[in-house]
Amino acid sequence: MKHNQIVITVFSTLCFLLLVNAPLNAQTSKNEEHQHNHGHNELTGSALKLNQGNKWQTDVALRQGMQNIYDSVMNAANAFHHASLTQTEAKKLAAQINGQVEYLVANCQLEPQADAVLHVLIGELLTGAEALSKEPLSNQGLPQIVKVLQRYPDYFDHPGWKAVTHE
Repeated sequence: MKHNQIVITVFSTLCFLLLVNAPLNAQTSKNEEHQHNHGHNELTGSALKLNQGNKWQTDVALRQGMQNIYDSVMNAANAFHHASLTQTEAKKLAAQINGQVEYLVANCQLEPQADAVLHVLIGELLTGAEALSKEPLSNQGLPQIVKVLQRYPDYFDHPGWKAVTHE
């Protein structure tokens, strides 16, 4: 169990660094490509971006891992909404999310730019899972995870993905 916590901590740190550095790296690259930009930053606001206006393609591992996270979260949503999600259930859900994130990291074969977008979402999933495991009814836990699941199909083409309609 300690090994999983170390892996998750290291991965969370890497995601944070990616999130912090991605806009800087993207801006540098954009400035090199568009010298006529005169310093205007077109990338403000988010490291999440589309593939030239289109959603990123997914692979089998991404679809499977995200679907498993979705299913686990939807199974717990009712208990959360009725304020009956227990600490044990919350820790189990957080462990399931962390396990699926490990699966995604180990098995996804996305192109680098799509992978960078995914890692932003993964970082948010891990942050939500950590909050969930500490306080089952916290707004920083399950509601944040649900927001990630709501945003995921905005950036990734996942055939058959069911919209998350409640928080």
